[in-house]
Amino acid sequence: MIYEPASSLQQRIRELTRREPLHRMKIFEDTTQFMSIDVGDVMRLSGNDYLVIGHAREGRFGIDDQPKFWVKTCLDLETGLKKIIKLVFLETFNNKVGGTVYQFLRSPEKEASILLAMQGHPNFMQGHPVTDRAGNIVRIIDFISGPSLFDYLRGLKMSHRDYFQTEFSTVMKMFIQCVRAISLLHEKGLHHGDIRADHIILHNGTGDYRWIDFDYEVNDREYDALCLGNVLQQVVGKGRHSVNDIREQPENYPDFTGTLTSGDMSLMFRYRVANLKKIYPHIPEAVNRMVVRFSDGSPNPYKSVDTLLSDLCALFPDPAGA
Repeated sequence: MIYEPASSLQQRIRELTRREPLHRMKIFEDTTQFMSIDVGDVMRLSGNDYLVIGHAREGRFGIDDQPKFWVKTCLDLETGLKKIIKLVFLETFNNKVGGTVYQFLRSPEKEASILLAMQGHPNFMQGHPVTDRAGNIVRIIDFISGPSLFDYLRGLKMSHRDYFQTEFSTVMKMFIQCVRAISLLHEKGLHHGDIRADHIILHNGTGDYRWIDFDYEVNDREYDALCLGNVLQQVVGKGRHSVNDIREQPENYPDFTGTLTSGDMSLMFRYRVANLKKIYPHIPEAVNRMVVRFSDGSPNPYKSVDTLLSDLCALFPDPAGA
């Protein structure tokens, strides 16, 4: 719904926010210059008005709260519901893993295709694409209330041994659902492209784990399998563990008495431990064998999501047969 005249728009903002609209409020129908769209402004998209209430942030590579100015947190002025609105931001880069160089393109078209293909699926964020007045593909995403898998694991205040005895089986069951969802995506000829533990959100309302952020297009879709290995390492390890962690916080690794070699480290992140049994000897050998296949020293790394899924299901069978 479009609120016109301006007095009607201002009144609706007052109703939803209990605050006075900013005097400098601007209305944007062309979102090309996304850096100019700020808190208090309104985006008018596909016959609806959205009030910008913030810029999305994320932490990565040890740097917290980096603003993503092309991703706006908004209120749908018709429904009052919170939305995440992703604007067009294009970039390309390469990333080398092992001996392979992967090429990345940030593609709004690719993310839009996944939103349409996975409508109604409980393990994917929900939303729809629209075009603004300039023809930019804008994605309007339903806000998911809940912690990321990364934050959930980091927030568990218990030893790894206690985690393995009490929480691990539940988290692993949900992770397998997430892997199955990526397998379905591949069946449709699509891929995620940016699989990370902080791109899985535990929905507070339903308890489902949901994948978010699909806008990276990679030249080899099996890059998804390598990234799932990083998440698997965190599920098994109750988070990620670096050489510095072991050196600086030895009290968290009371059973570690050996040494680590380059072959024990993650294939993607050489400073993270993949051979988790060396720091947590109580991890079953069969579980550790799967994780180690994503290590720098593995002669047989996983390259297929379906192969990983098959092995996970064989090791952790679902009594319900889901």
